[in-house]
Amino acid sequence: MFNVHEHDRSKSILPLKKQEIIRDNFLKERLDSVLKEAMVKADIPMWIVISKEYNEDPVVETLTPCEHDSSRRLSIFVFVLHQEIQQIERYVIGSPHPALKNLYTFIWDRNKETQWQRLKKLVEEKQPSKIGINYSKHIAVADGLTSSLHDTLSEELGSKWVERFVSAEHLVIHWFLKRSKEEMLIYPFLADLTSNLAKTALSNEVIYPGLTTTTEVVDWIRQRVNDLGIKTSFYPTIDIQRQHATIDRLTDTIIMPGDIVHLDFGLDYLGLCTDTQQLAYVLKRGETKPPEGLEAALRQALVFEDIVMGNMTAGRRGNQVFEKSIQDANKSGINAMLYTHPVGRHCHEAGPIIGLFDQQTKIPFKGELEIVSDSAYALEFNVKAYIPEWGHEIYLYLEQPIAVYQNGSKYLTPRQDYFYLIR
Repeated sequence: MFNVHEHDRSKSILPLKKQEIIRDNFLKERLDSVLKEAMVKADIPMWIVISKEYNEDPVVETLTPCEHDSSRRLSIFVFVLHQEIQQIERYVIGSPHPALKNLYTFIWDRNKETQWQRLKKLVEEKQPSKIGINYSKHIAVADGLTSSLHDTLSEELGSKWVERFVSAEHLVIHWFLKRSKEEMLIYPFLADLTSNLAKTALSNEVIYPGLTTTTEVVDWIRQRVNDLGIKTSFYPTIDIQRQHATIDRLTDTIIMPGDIVHLDFGLDYLGLCTDTQQLAYVLKRGETKPPEGLEAALRQALVFEDIVMGNMTAGRRGNQVFEKSIQDANKSGINAMLYTHPVGRHCHEAGPIIGLFDQQTKIPFKGELEIVSDSAYALEFNVKAYIPEWGHEIYLYLEQPIAVYQNGSKYLTPRQDYFYLIR
């Protein structure tokens, strides 16, 4: 299905219809496995997702196939977990949509009752001990139930069932964080594609020292990704670090010999996002490699990566990984900051936060979430080091795509272990 040669990844972008087939296959597998795991782990026997056309609950896109483009006035999705047999029933109370027929059971007859009446009948039939609905103070994608829909749901079901409402935030977190087996097989391809495009952007194919600006490199990346028929997962940035510069990262400037060029970039393809940061050095006349001080700093960064990778274990909480990694770095004499996050349907996915750029400490709630097996992350960090040739300290910013499995963590694509060279 995919071209396996490293430098031909961009030639392997699939036609739109094949992309949709793959995404829909992912969805079927996720509904059959990941959703059950999420409901069991959150201890929620019934989950109700209600969404209005053009004001969609963010969960709905992840529950429906590519052909399903909106909630068509109002859609109600109901998931019922049978604990004793570990099986889930999936219902839609709304306008029949052909794309949903193989995934859900339609149970509403508009000529006999309203959608709300049918929902109440289903709830009374199933008698759930808890009803998960999408409200959350902490997780944006778990907060999709609007105030008006919450009020209507409460009025239509009545106080007996309202008393059983609980936040579905932990269910939603697991649903967004956990990847299916097939998704985990595809992630290395996406990471390779991202890395190879970044490597091209940080080369003489794109950059002419003394002429090319950082903005022009960003424009090249965005156009190249658009030409491939896919999207970036966020607006890319290019900045540079320069000896004796008055600020840490210069933007909207001409790239010159002696500069470190830093790229922050990711892709959105097949319903999955990547996020990486890579570095290049612009050789001065007569140089064949970066100054030794820069290479030494990069070696420190690689040691810190090894530290974090060793601590990224399924079952640990984000705060545990953060504190242990920073402690280990300090013992090794490395001045590091860590702000790693999950990736998935979103670039900054729901799940455990492992430090924040502006909060190098334990993070309430999100930092206490568990790392789960078969989940993907952007190992994002920086190290601060003194560069003798420059006569001052600098930061090196890196971000590597990784995955956590039951038996440990692995890089999704070979990590950057040297500066790309721009001549």
